[in-house]
Amino acid sequence: MNRLSQIFGAAIVIAIAVVFIVQFRPNTGPVQSTASTCAVEVRGSCLSSIEFNASRNLLAMRSVDENRLRAMGLRRITAEGLYERWLLNEDAKRLGISVSDDELTAELGTGRVRVSLPADKIRQVGYALNLREDLIRYLDVRNRQTKKFDNKQYERQIRNITKMSPTDFRDYQRKELIAARMRDFIRARVRVGENEAFEQFSREKSTRTLSYVRFDRRFYSDLVVDTSEKAIQAWADANKEELDKTWEGRKAQYLPECRVARIITAEVKPDEAEQGPEAGKAAAKARIEQAVQRLKKGESFADVARSASDDPSAARGGELGCVTKGRLSKPVEDKLFEMKAGEVSDLVETEDGFQVIKVEQIAKDAEAEKIGRLEAARALYVAHESERLAAEAAKQVLAAAAGGKSLEDALAAYMAQLTPAKGAAAAPGAKPEDKAAKQGGATDAGGTKNDGQTEPGAARAPYTIANHPNRPTVEASLPFNVSGSPIADARDSTEPARIAFQLDKPGDLPKDVVALENGYAVIQLKEKTSPSQEQWDKDREFYTSAMRAAKQNDALVGYMRRLKSTIGSEVKYDQSLLKEARPAEDGSGEPELPIDDEGE
Repeated sequence: MNRLSQIFGAAIVIAIAVVFIVQFRPNTGPVQSTASTCAVEVRGSCLSSIEFNASRNLLAMRSVDENRLRAMGLRRITAEGLYERWLLNEDAKRLGISVSDDELTAELGTGRVRVSLPADKIRQVGYALNLREDLIRYLDVRNRQTKKFDNKQYERQIRNITKMSPTDFRDYQRKELIAARMRDFIRARVRVGENEAFEQFSREKSTRTLSYVRFDRRFYSDLVVDTSEKAIQAWADANKEELDKTWEGRKAQYLPECRVARIITAEVKPDEAEQGPEAGKAAAKARIEQAVQRLKKGESFADVARSASDDPSAARGGELGCVTKGRLSKPVEDKLFEMKAGEVSDLVETEDGFQVIKVEQIAKDAEAEKIGRLEAARALYVAHESERLAAEAAKQVLAAAAGGKSLEDALAAYMAQLTPAKGAAAAPGAKPEDKAAKQGGATDAGGTKNDGQTEPGAARAPYTIANHPNRPTVEASLPFNVSGSPIADARDSTEPARIAFQLDKPGDLPKDVVALENGYAVIQLKEKTSPSQEQWDKDREFYTSAMRAAKQNDALVGYMRRLKSTIGSEVKYDQSLLKEARPAEDGSGEPELPIDDEGE
């Protein structure tokens, strides 16, 4: 009895050992040939989770950044690749494309294994995964000593990377190789003629240079639009419906109380900030203190703001309109709402510098509504008028240039007859020619040195037609090709280049103006260049190959789109497999991929 017990016990031990060896071979991990689910289901076919995991591991085997793989959605990309592989295999049956056992053995014997990506992601995602467009990974299946194929090494690589048995892996790779042959078949039908390639080469390598003039709405709103109360009221009376609609959306900004205010701002300038935070603030403080001294000498707040403030409201004499709570920074707002009408504040320090504020009026209820409606009318009126004036100016200069004048002469003639609105060029200051005539570095009456530098807090020259930063001038673009953007603020960034390449010779003009974000532009072709035959001879092979590859990729994407709409429109993914799991804080949960065993 004891003898039988010993024999029976030994048999159990041996059986357990056999199971352990088969299921957990050294350095291979368990072979996942059971518990398979459908990662993708399409027209009754099940694409298994085992193949899904094998594909994901092959795709990821050159990447050690799991977070990057998760961010690109590798699991969904893997599933979509399997779906497209199924489509290609189905179509291969129709076309009679297959792979023999000998062909498959030869491929695997070299260590070349295939994996699938969606056609529209082969280039971009393939590049990110260090995977060429042929979608081949190389496994090291050679004996380290003999450098010849080693079946044990081959099987170890398969189990280690894909967790598949050799038989399952062979069947998996047969499908992948058929899909690869289908991709090659689709790409091989693409042809690129030399004439076609040269035309595209010439189009992309040709350049154009433009002369252009901007007609900026800001120039017209600051200097040309008549902003008198009479003009604004006339517009408001003629556009009552539009004004009423706008006021309904804005009245909460004014009621029940608002304060009419002006502001002078001294911001820390970039060159001042380079000296350090304290030095930057000290420089800004010195400038605004100079401005305050001018106020104390009797200059009006509006004039000082117009010439010394860094705030966008400077052109309006620092006018902020009728302000309610919530529109200004907290330090300025707190000061504003504790002041009385007519008062000027002390220096108020802000995050960006210093400000001085004046309360001109405290308006409530009906008075606040009256001011609010007038400000709404003014904003609408100025926007409409500046748009109209900019468009008319651009068309006038375009017509003059089309009539035979140079662009420079056409613009000069327009500017000569342009007059600013009454009061637009406010505040006294030396004329440019007076400044240029002074010698010895003296400071002119406007506080400007002859070297062009302005004394801290001193009056700047007021904006005029001659010195406004957005005044119309003839500019020249840099050379650009057909996909360039020669005018950065064009409303349609592609329009200037498209028009330029339709113009035949230097000096030609289009039939219409170009819309900008802040106005309009007149453009004229200044120069055109085309690539030489020598350049084409040098780049022909590279350019033709690149163009062919791009067209082949487009052909493959289009082919897959048609297959999806015909034989594979009913597809279902296992969402639990597609979900990108987040690893634990200690790094567990991330798959261990054998990246060190791959060979080329």
